[in-house]
Amino acid sequence: MIIERREVEFGAEDLLLVLACSPRAATAFGLARGQPQAVIFEPNRQTVRFVFPGGGHAHSVELDTPQLGALLVGFCLRMRMPLPRKAEKAIRVEPGIVVLAFRIASRPNFSMLLPEEHRSGATPATQQAWGS
Repeated sequence: MIIERREVEFGAEDLLLVLACSPRAATAFGLARGQPQAVIFEPNRQTVRFVFPGGGHAHSVELDTPQLGALLVGFCLRMRMPLPRKAEKAIRVEPGIVVLAFRIASRPNFSMLLPEEHRSGATPATQQAWGS
């Protein structure tokens, strides 16, 4: 089994950009209009808390990983970032970042394998491409 992994990281500034560019989605998840004054990553709880200024006191809204995943995948698609469709998807909250992770498992189909290049040189093209 061949495993391909891809991760996209979002820091605090990136999450603020996502919210600014996704006001309808943010509102659907209970976030207030306007820019949060703070983004707090909570890896132990696998959540991110957005703190909004209020009339005299701040209030916060916490998003869990399914909500963050929906928000971030929607943003990436609108950005036209290529995302694998047939992949296991996961969200991790780490100190200072949210990680959108993809895992694709594939088995080689030997009947579809293209033949290796046959060259007269001593160094295969793939070895040359890797600078060896």
